[in-house]
Amino acid sequence: MTPVGPRPRDVPEGAARRVRRARADRIDRELYEEEKHWRWHPGDGQDPRTVSEEALHREVALDREVTARLGAATSSPARERRDQERRRAKHFPVLFVSAPHVEEGATGAFPGMPTPLLYATCVLDRMLRIDEFPGTRVPDVVAVLNPPAYTSAFEDELVAHLREHRPVVVGISNLSEGHHFALRIAESVKRECPQSIVLLGGQHEDAVNPEAYRAASNRVAGMASRRRETHEDFLLGADELDRLAPLQTFARPEERDLVDVVFAGDSTFALAEVLKVVAECLPTDAESVKKRLLADQERFAELPGVGSLFLYDRHGRRIESIPLSGTPVDGDRLPYIDVTRLTHENRFPVFGHRRTAQIMACLGCKYACSFCHESADAFLYEQPKIRQRSPCHVMGEIRLRRDQGFEAVFFDDSTFTQNRRWLADFLTLLEDLTSDHRPLEWGCQTTVNDVDRDLLRRMAGAGCSYVYFGVESAEPDTERVQKVRQLLLVSPATDWTDRFRDVAHWCREAGIRVGTSLQFGLGESPEQRLRTLDLVAELHRDGCIPDGCVALNVNSPYPGTRQWLQIIQSGVALPDYREKLVRHPAFETAHQFSAITGQDVEDLYRLAADRLGGALHQQDPA
Repeated sequence: MTPVGPRPRDVPEGAARRVRRARADRIDRELYEEEKHWRWHPGDGQDPRTVSEEALHREVALDREVTARLGAATSSPARERRDQERRRAKHFPVLFVSAPHVEEGATGAFPGMPTPLLYATCVLDRMLRIDEFPGTRVPDVVAVLNPPAYTSAFEDELVAHLREHRPVVVGISNLSEGHHFALRIAESVKRECPQSIVLLGGQHEDAVNPEAYRAASNRVAGMASRRRETHEDFLLGADELDRLAPLQTFARPEERDLVDVVFAGDSTFALAEVLKVVAECLPTDAESVKKRLLADQERFAELPGVGSLFLYDRHGRRIESIPLSGTPVDGDRLPYIDVTRLTHENRFPVFGHRRTAQIMACLGCKYACSFCHESADAFLYEQPKIRQRSPCHVMGEIRLRRDQGFEAVFFDDSTFTQNRRWLADFLTLLEDLTSDHRPLEWGCQTTVNDVDRDLLRRMAGAGCSYVYFGVESAEPDTERVQKVRQLLLVSPATDWTDRFRDVAHWCREAGIRVGTSLQFGLGESPEQRLRTLDLVAELHRDGCIPDGCVALNVNSPYPGTRQWLQIIQSGVALPDYREKLVRHPAFETAHQFSAITGQDVEDLYRLAADRLGGALHQQDPA
């Protein structure tokens, strides 16, 4: 940052003592015990109470600036005016929004914490929590909007925040299903606050990044033949790669007026760095910030993370990319996400509407199902297939959530029990925690492959009350649902239907409730659909699956999945998620680009509702 005022070594000792005392008081007052030991910047291993030279310099310079403007504070009103002026001089407003993917009236969606956005902001949030943002001006996150649905009430809330705070930066996170709404949010921002700098990131941006596909294709082309066969879906020709370009944000002229910077890949450290650039440029506009970003690309090449920033260079009339270092982010080196600013609380019915925290213990999945982006994402960005946090690091986050008043935890890992050794160590720590404190209720999602009767009993003894299984179908296509093929390899005589039935009954014996997702449109016949619904109805009658715990999905080819790669290679038109998607309100997923459309979706819903009754999930997220 550019120094202003006295250099740190010239700071009077009395002023330095005041700043250090204020920092210690802030740490004791605002941070929980589990938050007090992590510090990435300006140096690992330092106590957060230790004030960096940058922060010391900034605080003393602010005091001098305010004193020069207002004079010494000799009364309570004067001190209050001084504090307000100091805050205005120190901060610039920032707003974050997690774009919803459903509209008002959807009953089949599961709202929850916007964990992708919270992990993207966690390093920035930590800097702000300990007041160590390295800039003369400091972001003030005025809100993190996480609406469960896109409604007129949400639009009013967004506009109210924009008009009240006039944010310098607005960050938007989105999935492919929410991309249309993310662009609408950006449009609202630019209409109300034309000078706001709009940042866009999330899984959709990761999955439509042409550079990532090109790099992955080049890697596959250089592989030996046997290994190349494993990843042949990623081997794309020049014409196929060119077909991706129109889907990238900035491909359309109107998007260049709505969005200023796109994050594709790991943005945890890149986001904080972009805000440092903004702070250095204040007062500023988007074009000035983009110019500085392009001039200072080296600072991003040193950051942990795999991926790039994208922006549209109006002078050069082209999309420019700024690559990160390519070093995967270590989850154990990240601070815990900050859940204190969310506008909507997380209360899952399956946990009795108690306040529920969501935690990611691991990114990645050992399977490679064609409809899931998780394993494809890892190869696309040349990252380890499994990125596991240590049991101790996860336990620290659990203790923090308990101190913050959360009464239950749901693990967002797609396959929570996939690493048995890790799980055994984690359950030991969890058992130790529950022996000293009240039991912690928790749930997770996994596959029927990766549990057995003894494990489920142990999980229940450690507080697990709910497991969500992605069953998809009673007879899934083994080519598309790789976890089914894996079960046949491990246990050739095991039938998928029988395995789910056994696992559901083991859960009931252990006192664990079962939730499941069904996915239609994977090539199944009408008779197979009936067998799937009848199996789930049977388990509901048996008391294994409670009311409201079955989700309906229509298979859709999402960007970043192997299905998506196959569509690219097929030559047919690629789905454009800029479009407003068509969905049945009782389904989790839209059917705009599915093999099942129109009246067939309504007929499928009526069939499922008739067979499943109360087992079907029906919740209004708004």
